[in-house]
Amino acid sequence: MTAVPRSPARPELVSALPILTILNDPDRAAMYRHLAGQAGVPTIEAEGALHALTQLERMPVAAIICDAQMEDMSGEDFREVVTAEESTHDVPVYVLPQLPEAGNGDAGALPTSPQVLGEVLTELGLSPAQLPVPLRTGAPAHLHGDLSQFSLPEFLNWVAEMRFSGHWLVTVSSRQGAAQPLAGHLVMRGGDLVYAECGGHSGKAAVFTLLQAIEEYRDAIFHFYLAEAPDDVRSPDLHAATPRLLIELAVDLDHHAAGHSLH
Repeated sequence: MTAVPRSPARPELVSALPILTILNDPDRAAMYRHLAGQAGVPTIEAEGALHALTQLERMPVAAIICDAQMEDMSGEDFREVVTAEESTHDVPVYVLPQLPEAGNGDAGALPTSPQVLGEVLTELGLSPAQLPVPLRTGAPAHLHGDLSQFSLPEFLNWVAEMRFSGHWLVTVSSRQGAAQPLAGHLVMRGGDLVYAECGGHSGKAAVFTLLQAIEEYRDAIFHFYLAEAPDDVRSPDLHAATPRLLIELAVDLDHHAAGHSLH
């Protein structure tokens, strides 16, 4: 995901103009809105490329972040349209990577919202000091370590018991055939796991993908940042309390492993 601005970055302009997002997942769009807001940058959202073009006629933006495939146009085609217009030709368009086909070793190596937004805001000229956690690379975490002795569910349950809110960033390395590590982003609000994304999946499927990769490769590190969690974000299938959710996922992982062992 790259898009170099065609004019020099102006941080004061970035904070004044919004970032336009065109994302198929409304919860992911809400997460971008929350994280950008924490950096002092407003966002506006469009439901598809045509809606976005209408909004661009009415309001200038600092940058655009869109999915590789929207309901009415591909991300690359949309970028060409934006570049061809005189009023928007210098607006950088960041097209998110498309989920590779199953069986591809890099299928999970997709960036999470903090990774994408941190890159975009940095390229637009914001200094690292202006970026909130979890966007700020190298920011001190309240809890961090590897998962060699204790499992991720154990840490999640502990934070849930303390009823903390914040962001988890989890990285799984050494995946066979993968050029990049698998990254996961989890959000807790008052101890409840309310949002997750990993490997192109969201919600419960994202947590399953992350736990499965950790179990398979056993080479993972995590950082937990105690921070305000958005009130308007909750993945539809993350409705159970964290301990109950993790029990359900443990059963799913056992069933998945048993099914594979039969073949």
